Amino acid sequence: MFRSFKAVALLAFLASWASCAGSSAAPTVGVYYYPWWGASQGGHTFDQTLRAHTTPQDQLPAVGDQYSSRDASVISAHIDQSHLGNISMWSMSWWGPNSYEDTTIRNHILPHPRADELSYTIHYESAGRLGSLSNPNYANLIPDFQYLANHVFSDPNYMRIDGRPVVVMYLSRVFFRDAAGATALENLRSTMQSQFGYDPYIIGDHLFGNVANGAANLDAITSFDIYGQVFGDGVVSQSKITQLQRIYSSAQNIANNAGVDFVPGLTPGYNDKAVRPGNLPAARYFTGEPFGSVMEAMLQDAVLPYTDADVNELILVNSFNEWHEDTQLEASVVGPSTNTDDTAGGMDLTVGRFYEGYGTKYLDILREATQTTLAGDFNADGNVDGADFFVWQRNPPIGSLAAWQLNFGLVANEAASPVPEPASFGMAILSTLILAGSRGRMRPN
Repeated sequence: MFRSFKAVALLAFLASWASCAGSSAAPTVGVYYYPWWGASQGGHTFDQTLRAHTTPQDQLPAVGDQYSSRDASVISAHIDQSHLGNISMWSMSWWGPNSYEDTTIRNHILPHPRADELSYTIHYESAGRLGSLSNPNYANLIPDFQYLANHVFSDPNYMRIDGRPVVVMYLSRVFFRDAAGATALENLRSTMQSQFGYDPYIIGDHLFGNVANGAANLDAITSFDIYGQVFGDGVVSQSKITQLQRIYSSAQNIANNAGVDFVPGLTPGYNDKAVRPGNLPAARYFTGEPFGSVMEAMLQDAVLPYTDADVNELILVNSFNEWHEDTQLEASVVGPSTNTDDTAGGMDLTVGRFYEGYGTKYLDILREATQTTLAGDFNADGNVDGADFFVWQRNPPIGSLAAWQLNFGLVANEAASPVPEPASFGMAILSTLILAGSRGRMRPN
C-alpha cells in the first residue's frame, strides 16, 4: 500500500510539474472500434472479409485470424496498437442491452486491467435500434440510454465533454433530421437530465455530401461514410481528396453557424465485396504511389485543417477493426502485395486493386500525422512525463527511451522553450520509476 501511494504521488507531482510549461493542441484521435469478433462465442468471424481470401496468402490480423474481442490478451494488444497509432479513444459499436457487443464492452473491455490507458464512447447503432430508415421507431431510444447510464456512462474512463458523456450516433442524418427526430432527442435529453442529472453530448453522423437538417439539435456533427461521399465510383484520386476538403470546409461553417462542433472523419480505404455485392472498392493508394498515400493526403488536406478546439481537435477514424468493409487500421500480418483472390474469377473481390499484408503501416501513418513532434511522448498526451515511461516499459518498440530521458518535462507546444535540466531530471526520475516498477508499479491514469 505504501509503495502504491508513493507511485501515485510521484506521478501526480510529475503531471503538475510538466503542466507548468503549457498545453498541447495536437489532435485527439478516436477510432470506431468493433467489439463483435469471436466465432466460438457467437460473434463475427473473418470468413466474410477480403483479407481472408487474398492469394497467394491471406492478410488477416496480426493477433490471430480468429480472435475474440473478449480475449484479455487481444484487448491488451489493441491498446498497444492504439498507443502506436496515437489513438486515445475507442468509439465502441453498441447494438442494444445484452447484445454480444454490450456484453463484451461491459464485461471485458471496460473492466480490463489496462482500460484506463484509453477513453471510451458508445457508437450507437441506430439502424439496429430505431427501426427502418423510412419509418423510424424511437421506442428503444430512452430505455437504451437509461441502460447505458446505469451500466456504462459512469465508468471512470468513459469520455466526457464538459462533464457530459459522449455518444456517437450512427445515421443521425436519417433518424434525427425532421420534427419527429427532434422531439425524440428533446425527450431523451429531458429524461437524462431528470433521472441522471446530465445531458449526453451527442456527436451525430450528420454529414453526407451536405449537412442534414436538424444539426442544431445535436452537440457536434461528423461524417461516418467517407467512401460513399467521394469514392463511390471506385475512383481514387487527389481530386476526390479535394472534394472531401470542400465538403468539410462547408460543413464546419454550417456547424459553427448552428452553434455545434465539427469532428472530421477519415478512412484508409474501402472494400466490402466479401460481405455484400455492388460497391466498387476504393484503393488505399493513388495510382503509381505507395500504399497509404490516400490516407496521408486525406489527413493532411481534408481532416487536420478542420478540427475543432472546442472538442480538443477530435477526429474519428473509420475504423480500427471493421474488416468486413476493409476500413481497418488494426495491424495485419506482413506479406507481399497482390491483386488476386481465391474466387472463381481470381479477382472477384479485389476487382484488380492491389492489397498487401501491411503490418502497422496505417497506425504509423496516423501517428506520424497526428502526434506531437515531441519524442518520448509515448501516450500522446502532449507531455513527456512518468506516464510515458510505463507505456514504453510495456511496449519498448514504441520509441526511444533515450528520447524520453532527453525531453522529460517538456510539453508539446512549448518544446522550443527551455525547461530546467529536463535530461538530468529525467534520469533521476527514471531511476525512481524503475525502482518503483520493480516493486509492483501501478498503472497511471
